[in-house]
Amino acid sequence: MTFAYDQGPGGDARREADQAAKDLGHGVDLRSRPGLARLWPSYRYWILGVLVLFLGAHLASGFYVVAADERAVVRRFGSIEAEVSPGMHYRLPWPVDRVDVVKTTSVIKVGVGFAIATGDSAAPSGMELLTGDTNIVNAALALQYVIRDPAEFLFQIEEPQAFVEAIAEGVLTETVVGMPIDEVLTRGRVAVQERVKAKTQELLDRRRSGIRIVSASIMTITLDRSVVQTFQDVADAMADREKVINEARAYASNLIPKARGEARTRLSEAEAYKQQRVAAAIGETSRFLALQKEYEKVPDVTRIRLYLEAMEKILPKLQLYIIDSDKGRVPLHLRVTGP
Repeated sequence: MTFAYDQGPGGDARREADQAAKDLGHGVDLRSRPGLARLWPSYRYWILGVLVLFLGAHLASGFYVVAADERAVVRRFGSIEAEVSPGMHYRLPWPVDRVDVVKTTSVIKVGVGFAIATGDSAAPSGMELLTGDTNIVNAALALQYVIRDPAEFLFQIEEPQAFVEAIAEGVLTETVVGMPIDEVLTRGRVAVQERVKAKTQELLDRRRSGIRIVSASIMTITLDRSVVQTFQDVADAMADREKVINEARAYASNLIPKARGEARTRLSEAEAYKQQRVAAAIGETSRFLALQKEYEKVPDVTRIRLYLEAMEKILPKLQLYIIDSDKGRVPLHLRVTGP
């Protein structure tokens, strides 16, 4: 590069300054040149001030703030030095220390069988899975997780979302293939969600991923369109069956206490009747034994008295006819009404 200098009193000074800059770039001692020796006393304080300001700004760049919902990991020459909590901290400036900050309270969503689109809306397609009874279903599942250990999350796995999605997809496939179609589509949905959450968490812990699964929710799980109506009929029949069973159980729960109450009433009545009959039998027995003693004492008198008592009971119930045997007259009807 060529410079044009003004001819005059200030031209020599500018030429010397330009030469000083060139010599500074080539490591030449400025004080060894006669012209630069005159400039150094005038500019050295400015140069030192600039250097001090640059060094101070560089050291001040080591201050950093970790927000309340964040955690930070400090690396020194690439090696993990410390894990810091929210607040203001200081690190040695670049290139000694480096700070990686992650949000530990933010919930991250991952779609299995579909993509999480803008606004967290899911495409309804799902992925095809084979059930235990060789039926094909389309399933889509959403996972939510938070960062539990920032150091493990940052340095133990690459592409965390893809990693979580791959593990959950394998667990979902393994779970569905071990269940029949009717269980997958009806009462087994909750079991599928719980197993996917637990098994995925177990595998993530083995890999020291630093991730904690918050929830696993089945977004959709459907049959192929050609068999949807048939399965719906089966599902309706099963629902009716469950309804009838529940109604029968309700009727039984209402009828059994009532039957038990009636049984207790019948038993009480039977016990009372038993006591009555026993008391009557005891009374008859006592009367007969007393009569036997009287009969043994005076048998003829007792026999006549018994006969008369029997006639007294029988005759009022009879109709007596008195007929004149010779005259053939109309009989007179006489009723015996008493002794």
